[in-house]
Amino acid sequence: MNNPGTINALINVAQRPVFKGELVSKWRKTATCGGETNAEKCWCEPGRDGKCWQKSTRDDDVTPVDLGGQKVVLPGVHHILKGGEDSTGALEAIQRVYFNIGSCAEPCWVNHLADMRQVDPEQRGFGQTPFNIGQCRRDCPNFRAVEDRLQNVLDFFASAESDQSDLHAALANVRQAGSSGVAYTRADLVRDLETEFGEGAVGRGQLVFAENCARCHSSIPESEGGSFKNRDFAAASETHPRKVRADFLGNDQATPVTEVGTFRCRSLHSNHKAGNLYMESASVTLRERPIVADIPERDELKDGGRGYMRNVSLVNIWATAPFMHNNAIGPEICGKPANKANDFHRARYVDGNGKLLEQQPDCLRYDPTVEGRFDLYKLSMYELLHPKERGTKRTLTNADLLIDVGIRPLDGTTEKPLFGFGQVKIPAGASAGFLNGLMHKQLIGDLFLAKRHPDKLEAAGKAALVPTLQAMADEIIKNPSRFVEILREQRDFISANY
Repeated sequence: MNNPGTINALINVAQRPVFKGELVSKWRKTATCGGETNAEKCWCEPGRDGKCWQKSTRDDDVTPVDLGGQKVVLPGVHHILKGGEDSTGALEAIQRVYFNIGSCAEPCWVNHLADMRQVDPEQRGFGQTPFNIGQCRRDCPNFRAVEDRLQNVLDFFASAESDQSDLHAALANVRQAGSSGVAYTRADLVRDLETEFGEGAVGRGQLVFAENCARCHSSIPESEGGSFKNRDFAAASETHPRKVRADFLGNDQATPVTEVGTFRCRSLHSNHKAGNLYMESASVTLRERPIVADIPERDELKDGGRGYMRNVSLVNIWATAPFMHNNAIGPEICGKPANKANDFHRARYVDGNGKLLEQQPDCLRYDPTVEGRFDLYKLSMYELLHPKERGTKRTLTNADLLIDVGIRPLDGTTEKPLFGFGQVKIPAGASAGFLNGLMHKQLIGDLFLAKRHPDKLEAAGKAALVPTLQAMADEIIKNPSRFVEILREQRDFISANY
């Protein structure tokens, strides 16, 4: 897994922004299907009166949730995942988690996954196909069993279990556990921070946040809450039954990844595109987001609503470092177990040439205590504010990879590996990002056509690619063990076309 999206803490869920007017095509509950007999449009569970679903496209969805025994209706739908891709409703997003961990796998979704080794476009598994929610509901009883309980899960997420734990409160709990009756207030925390970072540091930090961060990391815009510079971002919500912090410290708006400046590949995944696996989990509105023009990839690799990141809430950020969607900013965390056989930490810091540094910075032993989490937060914040001191991290393969090329043309009556070899060795130390980002099926297919049927490439508008592809194919045939090196030598060509 080289394109990670770390798990977000679910904090103050009821304060999380929702979006009105989202155009959503999905299945919605209805009392009856009337005369509709097409199960792709409306379906009722056999033996259950009034338990029916109808597929429709609307822009008036809301999100009901229980808050302290009081039913509250949030006026819109949430945007969930790192790019806000899950955008048809909170209940649907919750249920998709069950699919991801294997629920209804055989009857519903494994046949929609792409087989990474299938390079024949005529065969099943060459590419993704959409997970069909209506079919899954009909064919998998577990789908319906989970679906019946989704509102309970959402209500739990909005319960006191998800209320914020401000740093001063967490530190107070630690002190009280050690010595009953010892108080520790927000004023005490401010005093300790200014002892550590200098007099007035907290005030200066508030100003920096208001001027540089709050336009994204506040759920209450200045048009509603007044100037950020005069805002108390810790103020309680008077309408919430438990008076949690009013501000979610994030607006969940989609921001072009070029403005965010982080690793863009996470924003370019295609799972929610039309025709792909989780198409039915994304709103029509999301897929119609404009292309981010200054992303360097070709349009067909950044269309369909891709190229954006959703900012995350900063509530409880002291407990969830390292930062960013892939934990890239902050120290590497490791366990340092006594038994070295249980040590799964991998070196990630590289030099300017992408090679692992001989001397790796020390990793930080995992410490889940309040003090340990706060120490990690401070180290991560230092890296955030001092980009030249961060170092560069990259995931490299730590073992040789042996991959069947998979092309075995029929030679008379026998299938034989293409050009006499059927396996490629990718040596340890290769960039996982380069390998995972490579559209290898298209490349392999075009290498094959360049040697056997170059006229087909020319007919497809790829005449300019043929000479380079033929030269690459000749080199690979001559020395298959250099496959990865040949790709590296042609990196600019491959990046531009594959």
